[in-house]
Amino acid sequence: MEVHNEKEKFNSSRTYGFMYGLTACGSNNETNNTSGTQNEQTASNGYVFSTDGVDIAIDGNIEDITSKLGEPKGGYYEAKSCAFDGMDKFWYYDSFTLQGYQKDNVDLVYSVTFMDDTVKTKEGVKIGDSKDKMISAYGSSYKEENGQFIYESGNMMLSFAIQDDAISSIVYSVK
Repeated sequence: MEVHNEKEKFNSSRTYGFMYGLTACGSNNETNNTSGTQNEQTASNGYVFSTDGVDIAIDGNIEDITSKLGEPKGGYYEAKSCAFDGMDKFWYYDSFTLQGYQKDNVDLVYSVTFMDDTVKTKEGVKIGDSKDKMISAYGSSYKEENGQFIYESGNMMLSFAIQDDAISSIVYSVK
C-alpha cells in the first residue's frame, strides 16, 4: 500500500499496529540475516522506548508507566485476551499505543506501537526514515519475517515494517 499523505500514513501505521497486536498465533515466513554487528543491548532489558522522561520496557509494570504518563488522550480499551489469561488492554496516547497483558494479576507491557513520525526510538529512528537509517542504527543482524525486519534482545523484539524503502511501522513487543 502506498501512502500519499500524513493522514494516510498515520492511519496505515495505526491499522498495522493494531493488526500486529491481534496476531498472537499463526505461521510465519522467516529469513535470518545475521551478517554485520547488532546494536549493543543487554538480554535483561532489551530495547526500551522513552517518552517524556518515562522509560517503557517490555514486561514493565503498566501501572507504574501510565501513572507517570497520565491519562491517554485517545482513551483506553480492554477485551478478553485470546492469547493470555485475563484481559488485553490498550492505552491510546497521542503518538503511540501501549498494549498490556496480565500475568499473575499484574498488568505488564506487551507492546508499544508508534502511530506517527513525532516519536522515535532511543537510537533515533522514526516512521518515515529509510531502511538504511534503521540498519545504520541497529545493524544488519535482523530476521526478515512477513515483510518486517525484526531485532531481538532478551524476551522482546523490535519490528520495523518497510514499504518503498521507508519505515511504515515500528513496534516493540514480547517475543
